Amino acid sequence: MQLLMNGLIAGSLAALIAGGLALVYGVLGVFNLALGQMVLVGGYATWWFHVPLGLPLSASIVLGLLMGAALSWASFELFVNPFYKHHRFLPLVTTIALSMILDAAILLLWSERPRSIPTTGGGMISIVGMQATFTQLTLIMCTLLLLCGFACLFHSTPFGRKLRAVVQNPLAAMSLGVPAPLLHRIVFIMSGVFAAAGGIFLGIDQTLSTTIAFPLTIKAYAAIIAGGKGNIWGAVLCAYLIAILEQLLVGVHWFGTFYVSAGYQSTVALLFIIVFLLWKPQGLFATSQRLA
Repeated sequence: MQLLMNGLIAGSLAALIAGGLALVYGVLGVFNLALGQMVLVGGYATWWFHVPLGLPLSASIVLGLLMGAALSWASFELFVNPFYKHHRFLPLVTTIALSMILDAAILLLWSERPRSIPTTGGGMISIVGMQATFTQLTLIMCTLLLLCGFACLFHSTPFGRKLRAVVQNPLAAMSLGVPAPLLHRIVFIMSGVFAAAGGIFLGIDQTLSTTIAFPLTIKAYAAIIAGGKGNIWGAVLCAYLIAILEQLLVGVHWFGTFYVSAGYQSTVALLFIIVFLLWKPQGLFATSQRLA
């Protein structure tokens, strides 16, 4: 049971990142390969506001989310918008370049030493034989509230209806007066907020390290491919599934003889990509389309 709790904690982090990435792909058809670096920027910025500058944790989190939004907006204007209109795969190259730039900037600003965001959370709490800290439970609840809030925004508001119209047919939506270019920017900024929230989650629950950006990106892509490219809720569900499988891989005493080394845990996401590309490349929850 404890492995399930660990998977729920890790899956909440992965769901934040995968949800933002799936949102961008669903609307723009663009893969952002600098996503992991945006996660780190949000986490490191929150740490910097809270620890060196001494701001309250709540204010530091808000500022960290704003940093993620600002970085995402700048990334869209400089590295995505000028290119994706010519070909949807051009941002693959430009966001790779952005990821390398951000890697260098993170090393320059915060060095290689791991950082963690200190909190005043309580001790361990036991739930049906599973143990977690009060801080971890708070992070899980905040993640679920954020995802539920986005669900309400997406499905129950005029903005959500316009966004769904842009997803289905941007040209037709623009002919009806829907400002598709503005919505593209808003969606990309929202993905940056999701990424920054994931970085804050990571900094509070574990530690921030300059070497984890690429594994975070790969795990998010695995969730998107398994859930169905552009299906936000499929990506979120598969993010939890991948996290639980990772915990089971290293936590189960296989055949009563050996444990799998934790170094192989990250291979679960790669195996997910391979399996689904071979078995069901459209993903588990891909929306069926009618061909003319």
